Amino acid sequence: MKSTNTKVVSPFIAFLIWMLYCSSFAQEGFELRIESELDEYPRSLVMNSENNFVGIIWKSNPPDYIPKSYLYNISSSGDTISKVLRKPDTVLILHEIINVDIYPPTYLVTGIGYHVDSNASLWFSYFAKIDESLNVEWEKIYQLHSINEYACIPDVPVLLRLAGGGFLHACSLLPHNMMYLFQMDEDGDSVSYRKYVNDSSGTTCELTYNYDSTAYLLHTHFAHYSPSGPESQCIEIDFDLNQTKVMYYPRWFKNYMTSKLLPDGNLISSGIYNYVEPGLVEKYLANFKLDSNFTVINESYYTHPDTVVQVGHIMMDYFSPSYIYSGGTHNFQIGIWVPGPSWIVIARMNENLEIESEKYIGGDATYNFKTITATPDTGVLITATWYDFVSQSYERDVIIQKLLYEDFISVGINEDGKLNICSAIVYPNPGRNQLHIRTTLYNATFMLYDQSGKQIISKQINQNITNINVSSQPPGNYYWHIIDGSKIIETGKWIKTK
Repeated sequence: MKSTNTKVVSPFIAFLIWMLYCSSFAQEGFELRIESELDEYPRSLVMNSENNFVGIIWKSNPPDYIPKSYLYNISSSGDTISKVLRKPDTVLILHEIINVDIYPPTYLVTGIGYHVDSNASLWFSYFAKIDESLNVEWEKIYQLHSINEYACIPDVPVLLRLAGGGFLHACSLLPHNMMYLFQMDEDGDSVSYRKYVNDSSGTTCELTYNYDSTAYLLHTHFAHYSPSGPESQCIEIDFDLNQTKVMYYPRWFKNYMTSKLLPDGNLISSGIYNYVEPGLVEKYLANFKLDSNFTVINESYYTHPDTVVQVGHIMMDYFSPSYIYSGGTHNFQIGIWVPGPSWIVIARMNENLEIESEKYIGGDATYNFKTITATPDTGVLITATWYDFVSQSYERDVIIQKLLYEDFISVGINEDGKLNICSAIVYPNPGRNQLHIRTTLYNATFMLYDQSGKQIISKQINQNITNINVSSQPPGNYYWHIIDGSKIIETGKWIKTK
């Protein structure tokens, strides 16, 4: 395969063009729930130049769990159309979608598949260009790994739209210790290919340009790995797909992170910060701003170390660098069919990664955050799964929520909206000797009442997490308010166990 160098347009210029194109569109708030009888799972989502959201949702029929891939087009007001992408006698599973053309909007999707008669022993990589009506303009199948590498599965495929035209694709190969890059032209034809093995290979999480658009950055996990050093790395790749430089994320920063290039050339990254020392394990959702030398400029952390934090699906996005959104799952217990409550937590940060506001969605079922997309009205759209462990039987629903900037309110939401959106959470619930209040409602007051309505605790909130000792209170049901002045902002019920 022949390698080519291309002249690259500055990411800052591309960002300005995108801002100008999108800034004239108004946004609304809305809530959607896809409530089919199938198990649903959102994979990837982008916003196009018309402010519609286009993405991939898997649907499977338990206990089969071989998903069919649906393309969804969601309008700025919440209307949807969908189309399943399938091929006869082929298992096809889509993973990622990116924007290609601005007008009319088109997209590139990638995934994996195998022919049914191959008995799942030879997976291929799949690419298709999709038009604005969700029809396939062209599709390509590539067997990127050797046929002698039997039963290999291309894992976590990612895409980068190249400024000079064409696309760059990165993927890992399981169970082998391999990673490959693959470049295509505008029609999906092969341009160049490079396979990395052993120490130079890992799990690819993200592809970006570097700060001056003279190279690609491959954001990986476990490449150039040392057990006593950082687990996540950033590998600089030249335009001939050679690895030229390795930089390292902070020591305890783990996969699967999301990394995006800012207009000023700095990077912002979000993921799990898994701090491990003898006798101590703490997990946070973490955000870092790094310069071109990978020096940390700013950082922020959220959730709380006494809760279980999901290992993956921690994402970040921005439309303006002054409004950066990051999301994850709070109190997520590992597993799919977990009989316990969790929350989606969304943090809005400024350009210094200072958390200005948080919202918590859920607490009444098992929620699992998946994707986040910043919008030109400085709001955000999220997708997640929802599992009612009381009434559902091995079936998740996809929820899609468009939140506006001011207090993350879903203006325009239908009256039958079901999602519980809070500005504070009180946990653990049920609890015993300690309760914690997490909120950005600083200078408000937390009030706890017993069943008779008697106030038993009043606590000023002046930090992100407020801890209260309740060991002297008897077991039972309690009620709480968060009050700002004379206004009740949040209310809830807390249960104390023996």
